[in-house]
Amino acid sequence: MSRMKTFFTYFILFVAFFVFSNIMINAFLKVSYSDVSNYDIDVEELFVDVTEARVSQRDGYIYGIVKNNKENTIENKYLKVSMIDKYENVLGEKYVQIDKLEPEQLKKFEVKFSYKNVKTFKIELTDTKPEEIDFWELVKQNAKDLFSKK
Repeated sequence: MSRMKTFFTYFILFVAFFVFSNIMINAFLKVSYSDVSNYDIDVEELFVDVTEARVSQRDGYIYGIVKNNKENTIENKYLKVSMIDKYENVLGEKYVQIDKLEPEQLKKFEVKFSYKNVKTFKIELTDTKPEEIDFWELVKQNAKDLFSKK
């Protein structure tokens, strides 16, 4: 019977430690993010509203909505979100595709990024997205070209 009490005591201590550590981790993560209140939205064709934007030293996220205020349907557009540091350098860009947006239609968007020291961001509307480069395909093509020359 004393073994069961000991086992039960260790089990309760383990569960208490697990719960305590999860609470502390979540509290630390919430405190490590700060709000971004100074940003630029340079979009005239759509109504763009940022509902939440938070950054930490290593990453961040932006949540928002987009609404078509025009009479015509908007198709095949991209929201370009440029992450900017305190020296006004663009650290990187993320693109949100807008397939089709009917008049007066709302659409939620989210952007998650992992750029360090982001202080602000800028949102613009563009027709195209830069082509994504498949790194492994590029390596295979270059290797094939290298070995075919010999």
